[in-house]
Amino acid sequence: MKVQSINYNVASNKPVASKANEQAPAPSQTPKEPMDVGTIAEKKDWTVLVYLNGNNATASQAVTTMRQLEFVGSNDKMHMAAQLARPQALLDKWSHDWNGVRRYEVKHNGQEFNAGAVVMDGLTGFLPGKTKGIKSPVLQDMGDVDMGKSQTLAEFLEWGITKYPAKNYMVVMQGPSEGVSGMMQDVLHDSQMSVADLGAAFKQVHEKTGKKIDIVALNGSATNSLEVANELKDHAKLLVGSQDIQSGQSMPLAMVMNEIANVSKDGEQSPLTVAQYMLLMNSMAPGALSIVDLEKIGPAKEAWNDLAKSIISAGVTKDQLNDILQKTQDFQGASKNTAYGNSRDAIHFAKLVKEEVADDKVKKAAEKAVDALEASLVGDVANGKRMEEANGISVFAPTNYGYMRPDGTPVIKDSLRDAEYSKTSFAQETQWDELLSGAAKDGKLNNTLKKLGMSENGVDKVHGLYNQHIGKVNAGLGFAGMAGYMNGIQAWRGADPNGFLLLGPQSAVYAGVVGAGSEALKGVGRMINGATKLKDSDEVANGAFDVATAAAKGVANLGFVVPALHPYASTAGMLMFMSPWLRNIYGVYDQYKQIKDGVELGIGNNKMPVATQWGAAAMQYYGKQNLQDHSERSLWQKFAG
Repeated sequence: MKVQSINYNVASNKPVASKANEQAPAPSQTPKEPMDVGTIAEKKDWTVLVYLNGNNATASQAVTTMRQLEFVGSNDKMHMAAQLARPQALLDKWSHDWNGVRRYEVKHNGQEFNAGAVVMDGLTGFLPGKTKGIKSPVLQDMGDVDMGKSQTLAEFLEWGITKYPAKNYMVVMQGPSEGVSGMMQDVLHDSQMSVADLGAAFKQVHEKTGKKIDIVALNGSATNSLEVANELKDHAKLLVGSQDIQSGQSMPLAMVMNEIANVSKDGEQSPLTVAQYMLLMNSMAPGALSIVDLEKIGPAKEAWNDLAKSIISAGVTKDQLNDILQKTQDFQGASKNTAYGNSRDAIHFAKLVKEEVADDKVKKAAEKAVDALEASLVGDVANGKRMEEANGISVFAPTNYGYMRPDGTPVIKDSLRDAEYSKTSFAQETQWDELLSGAAKDGKLNNTLKKLGMSENGVDKVHGLYNQHIGKVNAGLGFAGMAGYMNGIQAWRGADPNGFLLLGPQSAVYAGVVGAGSEALKGVGRMINGATKLKDSDEVANGAFDVATAAAKGVANLGFVVPALHPYASTAGMLMFMSPWLRNIYGVYDQYKQIKDGVELGIGNNKMPVATQWGAAAMQYYGKQNLQDHSERSLWQKFAG
């Protein structure tokens, strides 16, 4: 594992802190009539407004976050309010859980804040009746509201700023985010906010309230990019978020708010200090998190534009530019959205350009871009070998930009090609998109289809059909793998094969073989990716376990139909069943080795007993998130480019 590093731009601490405390000048536009918010609360040091969009697969996480915020609640220094969305679930009539959108003033739940209570609440968060655990008063029951609409966000922020006046304002947004592909997906209304939509919401809030948000915390994936920062730069001061793919609840918001409450007891804290606490509280998780000083994004954007223009003027070839892009640190994760899968580290790209492009003007422009980008960062943390070149801020950098349809040409639904990138202020104000367009290379599959005479629209249809049906294919393979697992158990017992749901015994065996083959291919891909791209021995080992488990499952199932393998079927079934335990034992041992090496080198506690080392290793192994599996992207997508 890469040693965790947290870097603060010390030189910028004072000026950033003083700027953050300045009152932003009110926009020239005259605000409209203030909305009806009822009783206005007393003015405090901080108001935290939490936008919890659970109208998607993160519904349980949104409710859990709301309950956990109540372990802290509002206090004499801080207002906390939330807008929580939750879709209707199957058991709601029985469990009496509510659905829709509600606004709350977050109050303390009467329980002492401690990690154990928060973890226990999280473990029980999936159970029916989860909304009954919310103790805060409902201020507004809003019914059916589209949480993926930027106007919904703007109205919540205007309401919260008006009702809860404060010296400083923080906005926290939790919900599915895919960077330039959009964020805050609402599946009930088939909507999501584009990067441009996000900027429009904060612009509206700034114009109507005269308030510039001190901290915007985006609790999602691929949020800390030049594109997002440029949209927010005139309407907020600090951006806290991730370059990487976030999973689960991501930011431990309850712990973050508790720390903010604690440090605020002895006096007012600057926005920069609060943002740094947020980063520190998130810094132990795998990934790449950072704080962006939005008031310095303007110079960074101009430096990036100069770099793009210099590369174009120098005539850097398409092949050389693509080669540099391929080498640049990426954050692709396991997403089928091609636009989402092309976020790359901006600073690393500029450094590679300086090293590999011979033109002196390009080298100078690259050096200035690096300086300007680093000046815009006041804190960053990157964990893990796959984050080795993560520097705090990303940029949309596909090698197949033309395939993304940046010009807004209509694309077929489910083709996942339109990132609406041309609508971002960054694309409109720089020549970065022109550079990408000139360097674009289509994938091998697309070029082959076009050579065969297929139109661009026809290529869209092929990809649309693929995206429509790949979920069904993966579900089918998962079903087949489960059938194989059940018959692997039968083989271990020395019993005859069983049918599985609608499949008869013979069909279930053949399905199990197919499922095992699919799992083996994924494992091989994981090993190759771990060895070549991630350069991480743990990922290679996990891939090897995947392959071994799949092979054991395959042999156990084939033993029912291939006489030569029958003698080995029982042992194979046993190994298949034991594989998760063997994997966990290896994982704990691997963590123990790291702890032991640290102790022996004097890095850790030299007096730590061996039993304590093993206990710490077990906690570390079971508590950490696994690396994102880049190899889950199908061979089709790699071939298509």
